[in-house]
Amino acid sequence: MIYNRNVFMDQESKWIMAIKEDELPEGEKTALLLEGNKVLLLKKEGVFFAMSNKCPHMECPLSKGTLEQYLIVCPCHDWKFDIRNGEFLNAKEIKVPVYQTKVEDGNVFVNMGGAGE
Repeated sequence: MIYNRNVFMDQESKWIMAIKEDELPEGEKTALLLEGNKVLLLKKEGVFFAMSNKCPHMECPLSKGTLEQYLIVCPCHDWKFDIRNGEFLNAKEIKVPVYQTKVEDGNVFVNMGGAGE
């Protein structure tokens, strides 16, 4: 079992199977609807990251943005967020909620029990 330990570990556990591990190529992203939440799932250097798919500025879909290293660039106003912790680069007090991920038996799971603030 592989856990993404780059996000908050004190969340309640409510693991939801998101996709098969091999469905998302390295360096790619996909938009998902999990438990009624718009989620952006990304794969970077073999690790899966999950975060809200809504920019906190105007709720633009981050899935339509570009991935630059560990930064997702919002397609509406070029705001940059770190996919590891959700922080906005220009004002770290602004964050996109991030979700814990794990890979088990070839499936990627996202913990929808709570988001890191």
